[in-house]
Amino acid sequence: MNRGTSIAFSSLLVAAALASLPGAAQAAPDTRAQLCTLGAAGVGQPATLICKEVRTGDTTQSVALAATVSAAGGIGGSLAAHGGRVLVTNQAGGATLLRENHGQLHSPVTLQTGGEASLSGALSEHGAYVLTGTRLLFFRSGSAVVSSSRRLLMADGSAAQVTLAGDFAYVSEKSGSLESFALSGDGNLIGAATAVAGIPAGTIVGIAGADDLVVAPVAHLATNFNQAAISVASGTEQVQYVQTKEVAACWAANDGDEACVANPGSMTVSCGHIGRGGFTSYTSAAANPVGDSLFDVAMRKGLVGIMGTSRGAAILLVYARAENDSDFLTLVNQLPAGAAITTGALLLPPFTE
Repeated sequence: MNRGTSIAFSSLLVAAALASLPGAAQAAPDTRAQLCTLGAAGVGQPATLICKEVRTGDTTQSVALAATVSAAGGIGGSLAAHGGRVLVTNQAGGATLLRENHGQLHSPVTLQTGGEASLSGALSEHGAYVLTGTRLLFFRSGSAVVSSSRRLLMADGSAAQVTLAGDFAYVSEKSGSLESFALSGDGNLIGAATAVAGIPAGTIVGIAGADDLVVAPVAHLATNFNQAAISVASGTEQVQYVQTKEVAACWAANDGDEACVANPGSMTVSCGHIGRGGFTSYTSAAANPVGDSLFDVAMRKGLVGIMGTSRGAAILLVYARAENDSDFLTLVNQLPAGAAITTGALLLPPFTE
């Protein structure tokens, strides 16, 4: 039996509809921003971090990086930002940490992973967390060498994403594990990998931290490959289970009290409001970009950026949402990604000279 609250899609949809009734405050988000992705000619080829102006689609900056190690679909969180820093993973032999100032990226530093490829990353005020195929590594701020590390539960090559929530780092492994790692006050990893209790068996790819909660879509339930669900956990146990009719719920992102999930199997984006105990609303089809395959999701100040493909070509989609009450999304722009293959999505402040 799963611990916590089980909330059906229909109940949450009613809550979302009530929140969008006339009289609810609607605030238009500022569309001045950059949407970035990691582009390459193919897996194993040198990569470029490509950033585009959301409204015009113009390329604002390009940063040459090491070769990629994974295509879209296998990992999440290959781009992360926090406190004027940007962490780039999905890199052969290490990870790259950049400084961000007024939207401009500069001063790259290579984080030493002992030769292992990086798959995903997360940032906090204390430093950088880098996920490899076998371990989770922590780099203290200002250092390019590992401060602490812990082995993953599975360590079978299926590691997908790392995120932070509360006093824990969380890792998803596609072979069926969501695991937590306790953190010390200075950000170091102090606990061994612990399986989060109550998570239904299945395939987990992308995950997202939301304050002290982690949103973990289960793309394919072990009991039914064509059925997905959304788990919400706190600490070392599930606290909420959200049913969804969407197919292959794979990637998640959070911004304040809103979280969104990309569902490539049904070509939809789901969004909902999230509070201390989990989702208080959940709109299964907040956006429906028919014909587009959706992958990584990013959120920032009312915007939702998505990396995807359309007719085999890599694209970037930008949506706007009401900051306070509406789960639904409106398309702002669709941009060519500017590379044969891409992974990751990241929204940054507008580029200012």
